[in-house]
Amino acid sequence: MRFYRPPIIGSVFRTDRSAREWSIPKRMLLVGVPLLAAVLACFAFVTYKVGAHYLTTAYSRNSLTRAKAQAHEIASRLETARNELLFMADGILDPKRLARYLQGRTEAEGLRYREIAFQGNGGKDDAFVLLNTGRGVVSIPPDTALATRFGPFTRQSAPTDPQPGQVYLSQPLEVIYPSVPVPGGVQTLPLHVIRLSTPVFAEDGTMRGMLLLSLDVVALRNVLSLYASQRSPLHIYPQESERYRSFMFDPAGWILFQSESPDLPDADLSNDVVRSGLQGDLGRTGLDIAFRPGPENENYWAMVSEVQAGRAGLSTLGSRFADAASLNRSSFVSYVPIVFRGGPGQLPSVYAGLGFIDTSFMVMASSYKLAGALSVALGLGVFVITIVMVSMGVRIARPLIQLANAIENKAAEDDMSPMQDALLPREAHLLRKGVNMILARLREVVQASSLHDARSLAARKRQKVCFDTELAVSASDMPDPDSEKMPGIVGVSPAVKSLRALIRKAASIAADVLIIGETGTGKELTAEAIHANSSRAKGPFVSINCGALDENLLLDALFGHVKGAFSEAKGERKGAFLAADGGTLHLDEIGNASPKVQQALLRALSVRRIRPLGSDDEIGFDARIIAATNVDLLESAGQGAFREDLYYRLAVITIKTPPLRERREDIPALAGYFIKLASVETGRTLMGLSRGALDALLRYPWPGNVREIRNVITRAVAFAESDIIYEEDLRFGFSDAGAEASAEADPVAAEWPGVPGLSGMPGSVTVASAGGHQQGRAGTGAGQGGEAYPASGGATGMTDASMADVSPNGGGEGVGGFPVASFPADGGAFDDAARPRRRSSTMGRGYDAPPAGDDAGGAPPTREVVERSMQGDRARPGAALRDADVLASLNPRQQSVWPRILREGGITRSAYQQALGAEVSVRTAQYDLQDFMKRGVLAKVGRGPASRYVLMEDYRG
Repeated sequence: MRFYRPPIIGSVFRTDRSAREWSIPKRMLLVGVPLLAAVLACFAFVTYKVGAHYLTTAYSRNSLTRAKAQAHEIASRLETARNELLFMADGILDPKRLARYLQGRTEAEGLRYREIAFQGNGGKDDAFVLLNTGRGVVSIPPDTALATRFGPFTRQSAPTDPQPGQVYLSQPLEVIYPSVPVPGGVQTLPLHVIRLSTPVFAEDGTMRGMLLLSLDVVALRNVLSLYASQRSPLHIYPQESERYRSFMFDPAGWILFQSESPDLPDADLSNDVVRSGLQGDLGRTGLDIAFRPGPENENYWAMVSEVQAGRAGLSTLGSRFADAASLNRSSFVSYVPIVFRGGPGQLPSVYAGLGFIDTSFMVMASSYKLAGALSVALGLGVFVITIVMVSMGVRIARPLIQLANAIENKAAEDDMSPMQDALLPREAHLLRKGVNMILARLREVVQASSLHDARSLAARKRQKVCFDTELAVSASDMPDPDSEKMPGIVGVSPAVKSLRALIRKAASIAADVLIIGETGTGKELTAEAIHANSSRAKGPFVSINCGALDENLLLDALFGHVKGAFSEAKGERKGAFLAADGGTLHLDEIGNASPKVQQALLRALSVRRIRPLGSDDEIGFDARIIAATNVDLLESAGQGAFREDLYYRLAVITIKTPPLRERREDIPALAGYFIKLASVETGRTLMGLSRGALDALLRYPWPGNVREIRNVITRAVAFAESDIIYEEDLRFGFSDAGAEASAEADPVAAEWPGVPGLSGMPGSVTVASAGGHQQGRAGTGAGQGGEAYPASGGATGMTDASMADVSPNGGGEGVGGFPVASFPADGGAFDDAARPRRRSSTMGRGYDAPPAGDDAGGAPPTREVVERSMQGDRARPGAALRDADVLASLNPRQQSVWPRILREGGITRSAYQQALGAEVSVRTAQYDLQDFMKRGVLAKVGRGPASRYVLMEDYRG
């Protein structure tokens, strides 16, 4: 079988088309690529090669010059030491005079000489050793000098025929004096020296002995360190860091020492850097640090051979004296012999060699400088090429840009119709053809996928959640009154487990307890659990709400009164302290108590005795105090609203009840638990929970904590039409905030409002949580706008009239005549047993309600409404808002934000809220924006979090 292969050359060089229809490869190949390649290749290759060659030559000579300068300095030091030794040999060999001379030289030139020794023919009596310790010159006994290894009287090779004026030079030696007198005692003094010795003759020509002068090797090393640093007299090129290294080696190839940092003049001798990576022998006689590379290092031994022959030179080598390679950065290695003339009339001989390694980036840096200069020259050429390429690019890109704009417009308008033909180059025609094929296929896929996704999402949201298998909420996670006296404390989160543990610990001791937590987190339930698990469980549990009574009534409720204490005191009243004798007294909302009540409580808790009103006697009580509050008592004490001493009296044990937002993993367990409770309370069979409803519960912020989730579940169980609670059965708070959050998180539901399970139930009744507003869609219903009191959660042992249950309807009925469920108002798994407390009509409200009498602000506009607003219905154009009458018809909020909308061409819901301030709720902002849409001024575009309200076309500009 033969396959068709399109001709590559023919597609580029075809001549049957005009220049406007040339392909992109043809234009780039014939114009751009050859010109750019020729210019860059010519300048880069020729100029760089020539410049790099001369730079390398110049810097290699500079490296050799540095090496010769160091070798000359070392040779000069040796020559100076030779002359000074001969000068001392011609004078009187008096130890004191020589000591003063050595001390003076040290003060003038530094620590250059370390030893002056004389060994005469008369033995120990005709010998002396002067040692320069750096802090002074001391005399060493001849016996000590003789016992010192490589001491001044130890001659490795004695001269056979000493001549006057002849100076003998030793290799570097390491000498260790065992006992050197220093101020305050003696110490061991190690030295590295080069010894110069000369014979001393008497006037009759007989030889008296040998005079020795030691040169400090560290001082010579410091010379190398100086010349290898930026402080060198030859330093001419500034660098960021030192990259030079000098080292000294003897004619036998032993590396003696290397240069160091000039800032470390007293550092020990070393050659670690130079010999790094090399193999060979370490340590020779007299110098343990010496290193001799093995014979495999041919480049090093070639350098030693050149030095032995008295020749200087330079090599370009890599690291470890290897040959330079592309992967082994090359460096300049210069070598120079160090010569010494031993006597008059003698030719200088090679004493040692000096190596200088230049690993700096000078050549590279100079190459970069050269490249920078070349780039300026190349700029003109690049500029010409750029002009050509830009002109070509414009002609090439114009049709492609037109095609891209057409595709972008179709994407913005959700238009999947085929693109129309136009005069385009060949490649653009092929691209348009491919786009049309993709659009055709995409239309089919989108239609099928959208329908499938909508059905799948709707089916998933309506699936029943199995708590036992899918959410790991088994029967062991639910409270068991028989095994643990903590009914209602539901959850498996670490916070709940920690709370249960704290309750057990608090119940095991008799100290007072302070419970801190937000409203609805179960503070009173925690207090009851502590009482039930304590040794006082058989005693009474009395709860007093300190915020529900005024000062006098609260004092009477707490401490009681005797008969005749006041005009209406027809009999005695024990009070809560005595009523809770042998049990527990719970003081709820202790932070709301007045200063007078706080003072009375402080005394009662301090002495454990009370005095009823009108009584002259104090009565002792035996009750455990458990206080609860939802405010920071320490902060209140700092502001003077609460007594600090009372706080520390109460806070013997402090327990914090966690808010629901910090333990969202307990929401499935709470939902299952409250469904069971609500099913029993409403008389319905046990209901299930759909996945969509569970997702909505997990997304909601729960400002009312567990109390709110219990109310939401109870309302859903009461009003659900089937045996499963769906997402549309849930009503959060007093607005559509929960529904809005669900819609923003679920763009499929917003796009397909007609699919079952993807939208709420319009017209359904919204019931407020306990203690708050109750409101229907139509703005009617009992209790709306009035004050509400929660139903009682059980007997407390108090019979005061102020503690009676009060319902806004007088008969305990809620919206539409439905009975209000009788359960503790603090809610659910952490529901405090409800204690009567008066609340305002706005307490518990998560969001502000829209203006009264207008219920159109709660539901967002449908997709059809937005399309009609964008495409037609110009009966009330936005330009009419320029008239003062129309502007005056706007509410104050709309008028304050209107200039910003004009300036920015639109606004988002969150930006509208931000412009008005934090006190404006989500629903109020939606109401104002939808009012703009009704007037024909704004249109809503986008879905979910990307929604934006933009100016209509008639009003722009």
